[in-house]
Amino acid sequence: MTAASSVMKINKAQAASAQLRTAIRLWFSGDDPISAHALSFAAYEVFHVVSKKRDKYRRDLLFDSDWIKDEYRSDWNILLKKEAYFFKHADRDPEGEIEFDPEKTWAFILFAIVGRGLAGEPQSDEESMFIWWLQIQKPHLLTDAGRRFVADHLPARAQEKFRNLTRRQFLDVWSEARRQVLPAKGQAG
Repeated sequence: MTAASSVMKINKAQAASAQLRTAIRLWFSGDDPISAHALSFAAYEVFHVVSKKRDKYRRDLLFDSDWIKDEYRSDWNILLKKEAYFFKHADRDPEGEIEFDPEKTWAFILFAIVGRGLAGEPQSDEESMFIWWLQIQKPHLLTDAGRRFVADHLPARAQEKFRNLTRRQFLDVWSEARRQVLPAKGQAG
């Protein structure tokens, strides 16, 4: 391989999409929660800006949520960014430590997916997997329409079976199902 052929030309949205896909795989596998968090935050941050640039009237996301009063927005954003900034910067506290709850990562994954959609970028298979996991694992977050959608597309017995899987098991089942479905699609086309 020559040096010229190894150069990639990508835009911000493509970079954020790659970060988000990797973050989701890491989050499901449980192999590296710090990297999953840092990558999901980075993807969210890019999609937040790109979606706002492409549509200044787009709905609010985490950083610009209209649920937060303007006088508290700075504090809110510092709270959101705390762990991600700790993971990627050492200039202020090179010997610092932090308490990190990896459970927060799924919110950045979710809002990165929302931001990606608002930016008009295509959804990845990893994002579909995450959205199905979220709908199955956290049905209390869904509207009535959201719960009806899941009920219409996944029988209750299957929902219960999937609800009892660990994230890694869900990843394995999803991956195997995709391996079985994708070759069949390729042969039909």
